[in-house]
Amino acid sequence: MLDTNQPAPDHPSISILIAARNEEATILECLQAIDQLHDSHRTIEVLIGNDQSTDQTAGLVISFIHERPNFRLVTITESVSGLRGKANVLAQLAQQAQGQLLFFTDADTQVPPGWLAEMSRYLIGNGGIVTGVTLPEGPKFFHKLQTIDWLYNLTLTHLMSSVGIPVTAMGNNMAVSQTAYKAVGGYESLPFSVTEDYALFRAIIKQKYSFRNLLDVSVLARTKPVQTISEFFQQRKRWMRGAANLPLWMVVMLYMQYLTAPLLLLLALLAPVLALGIYLSKLMIQTMVLSFGLSRLRQTKLWPYALLFEIYQLIIGPLSVVFYLLPTKIVWKGRNYK
Repeated sequence: MLDTNQPAPDHPSISILIAARNEEATILECLQAIDQLHDSHRTIEVLIGNDQSTDQTAGLVISFIHERPNFRLVTITESVSGLRGKANVLAQLAQQAQGQLLFFTDADTQVPPGWLAEMSRYLIGNGGIVTGVTLPEGPKFFHKLQTIDWLYNLTLTHLMSSVGIPVTAMGNNMAVSQTAYKAVGGYESLPFSVTEDYALFRAIIKQKYSFRNLLDVSVLARTKPVQTISEFFQQRKRWMRGAANLPLWMVVMLYMQYLTAPLLLLLALLAPVLALGIYLSKLMIQTMVLSFGLSRLRQTKLWPYALLFEIYQLIIGPLSVVFYLLPTKIVWKGRNYK
């Protein structure tokens, strides 16, 4: 069971924040994983924000936290500073949080036992923001390809972070010092975004705080993959909306990655040898990145799916761009966003 001993001087207290909206299928797995976290040296509280759920989420949480005094359910009914959805819930949970470090995860995510110790190790003395690595996990072929997709992009993010280039954070596996969070005024002081984790990350980096994107099994969390093609493209549309705020060179690189097939086909009409050379170079770099990520996260059993990743990218990339450009709203957790 999660320990609630008084913290040692060099072990800051922690608040774990979870936004939950209609999560009856996953919330217990999330809370059970948190209850098994290994850290006996600090004070830990867990705040779960019930975001107007219409299913059994609240009842399941109430039952689980009975006799667990460090867990608390917070009912969210109002909006602060015009925020909506997850950003609104997290803003209100953070206002109540007592921890010196704020840890964020999602109600459909299971964090590993050593999560707190490893993540906080990078924050003590540095402040700032640190992100772990999360992979979707499911039995179907489509699920495995999503795992490879996440692994590839998070490995790239880690490598860029390692050389001092900030890219983004991951809201289901993230920790922030209270000092950095308060320095940017919290979520309530940020413009509303459907990618609230990136908005917070960008604000903290702008204030010159440290950042780190970890790629290690000790911070490897598991989440649920999307089940349908429609949900998949909605997820990509939300992510691409956030990515539009990246530096211009990163946005260009992202679109080049997504549009590899049509761009190289056009180039091949003018310079086929150059197009082939660029494609083979891209394939070689991609394979090296995947090899590093699979090895680092001990996921080498996924190599058969990694070999199919190129075909997946060539198809999914252009379709994602087309869907993103369609004049439709983003649907997320049963709500519509412009």
